[in-house]
Amino acid sequence: MGRLTDLAGGDYSQPRTVGPAFRPHDLVHITPAALTPDAPAWAQAVVARGEPVVVRRGHRDATTLPVGVRGASRDRRFAARVSPSGLRGDPVTPESLVDGPDPARDARIPALAVLPALRAAMAPWSGAWGIGGAVGYELACGAAACHAQSDVDLILRVGRTPVPAALRALAERLATLPVRCDVQLETPAGGVALADWLSAPPQVLVKSDQGPYLAADPWALMAGCTS
Repeated sequence: MGRLTDLAGGDYSQPRTVGPAFRPHDLVHITPAALTPDAPAWAQAVVARGEPVVVRRGHRDATTLPVGVRGASRDRRFAARVSPSGLRGDPVTPESLVDGPDPARDARIPALAVLPALRAAMAPWSGAWGIGGAVGYELACGAAACHAQSDVDLILRVGRTPVPAALRALAERLATLPVRCDVQLETPAGGVALADWLSAPPQVLVKSDQGPYLAADPWALMAGCTS
């Protein structure tokens, strides 16, 4: 429970044994009183039902954690900040959902039915990875978050400059699946879309706690900051 007071951000590319305790895409449970009075009724109902909220990217300080409440549709998203007193238990991480039991609805929802094939496609990848988005949410709490057109959101923790051939091979395996996989690389500088990085542009979009920005090499960028 001591981790509940560790709200600092930092390098989200590192293994879970080191680095920040609460990372983007983690799921956390909060008390109903943790939401501010301006929270919409649907958001209050989500928390009252005991469903988790999603840790989001945002400014980090020692007093609050940026989170987002997921509603039943894309237009129902509510950004909030929660103090340690409003948190309940440790976070549910994307990595912890990889080997969890598949939902009972898996035969009807392509993004859930594909999970066994997804695990097989990811097997050659030696790094840490996890499942986020609607699929991760449904795996974590059982709420019917996925629909027939849902993608599978994957998070790969890549703390060092990756070998392009390895990531290209991974992308090719995932492309054979019947459901689109949206892969995000967690680099020391922030989140980078795998598809963007593989296209080898002069700069890639990096999503950080301070906001999005362009960088030629997210790994070299942070190495320069710490040298």
